[in-house]
Amino acid sequence: MKSEDQNRAVRRITAQIVEEIGADAVVVTFSKTSRRNTSVHVHTWGNQLACSGLAEHAAEALEEAEPETEGEEC
Repeated sequence: MKSEDQNRAVRRITAQIVEEIGADAVVVTFSKTSRRNTSVHVHTWGNQLACSGLAEHAAEALEEAEPETEGEEC
């Protein structure tokens, strides 16, 4: 998918969330893998402080949801 098509898809998703749910801020993040490269994409809409708070909250929620494994190193 071309970068332009990707951005159009993210805008369409964001618009639907804002219109149907009434969101004040939206953070869309995803990863893409091609060959041996993985890229992470983050798109935001709304107040930057609210978007930062959403991203931080999502990171904390994911961290809490991950089961801890003994002997696991980062």
